[in-house]
Amino acid sequence: MRNSTIFLLRNLFILVVAISPVSISYAVVDKFAPYVNAGTLYDSNLFRSANNEESETIWHLGAGFESDYKLSRQHLVLDLDLDHSFYRSNDQLDNTRVDGLGAWKWQVGNLWSGNLGYKYNRQLRSFTQNLIPGSITRDKDMRTTQTVFFDADYQLHPDWSLIGAVDFKDVSYQERTQLERDSSSGSLEVQYQNTLNTRIGLRGKYTSIDVKNNTDIGEVSISNDYDVTEMSGVLYWEGSAKSALELRLGYTDITYDQGSERDFDGVSGRFIYHWILTGKTKLDITAWREPSSLNDEIQDYVISQGVSIKPTWSATPVITVLGELSYDNDDFKARNDILDALGEETRKDDTWLFKIRGRWEPRRYLDVWVGYKYIDRDSTIDNRDFTDHQVDAKVQLNF
Repeated sequence: MRNSTIFLLRNLFILVVAISPVSISYAVVDKFAPYVNAGTLYDSNLFRSANNEESETIWHLGAGFESDYKLSRQHLVLDLDLDHSFYRSNDQLDNTRVDGLGAWKWQVGNLWSGNLGYKYNRQLRSFTQNLIPGSITRDKDMRTTQTVFFDADYQLHPDWSLIGAVDFKDVSYQERTQLERDSSSGSLEVQYQNTLNTRIGLRGKYTSIDVKNNTDIGEVSISNDYDVTEMSGVLYWEGSAKSALELRLGYTDITYDQGSERDFDGVSGRFIYHWILTGKTKLDITAWREPSSLNDEIQDYVISQGVSIKPTWSATPVITVLGELSYDNDDFKARNDILDALGEETRKDDTWLFKIRGRWEPRRYLDVWVGYKYIDRDSTIDNRDFTDHQVDAKVQLNF
């Protein structure tokens, strides 16, 4: 049922685009930017082991394109990114990542606009969440995510908008089938915009998540399906040409079909501040408290709260330096309440991340990237701790 639903929606998107006014043969090519690249990555702790057991060097070859086809007020966006990885020591992990997007950015008259699209992603699963504490799984496990989405913005009044959105997502794994799931969500937002380009609104969102496998607690098997209901106030504020704020603050309720001990209700939100300090320097500051499935790598959810700072410095017209410093606390609440009642060890993770990357663009068609990333995770479960250092370099030709 899961795959057939996504298959139907994906082909419905293709059909709608095919019969829409956006015909590629008659459209103006607003953008077509193909590229090829090659790079290497050194990873000091590939399997995220507490004992830092194994480093690895990975080589990459990639190609792709970004495109935008325009006809009148309609846009058809088609993007594709392919990347093949070669592992020096663990060649069983060699794989090809595929990341694709097809989206129709539609507009009808002066009152209606929105997006209809399909996203496809297939990549090697992360090693940051091992199913068995302390174990190292070296098998290649590809995760495939397919998403069909639709949103519409209706201008009720020069100052008022009504925004609705739905999406359907399917996640499947080559090996860890117990993590497979499908979800459907819908949201509705009423938004007011004043003459100073400040928008404020009220948003409601409902998501239903169907996880394929149950969880066994003793001799009892319980469902992992749950629903998420969110009510939030939203604010988009442009203080000046050099600063802008995005804020979502509200209430989230998570309700399981079975095992109410895992339910959650409480405050959630996200704060993003964009600040242009000088003509060459800008800063993005983000803080959050919200539930997360950790990129669909766990069956349930965590309550994630943290902060990140991302500076960007344009040192010269051809050299840009980007940085990131973040802290994230993950409370595995869905399982912790049950484990605590059973007298077993509960889990909370504190993760620090530091990243710096440099981009050199000596020619319009040539990009050179070099970077360093450091990750440190400190968990209440000792064998979930790890540190990792990564150094990478990439050269890209743009056509």
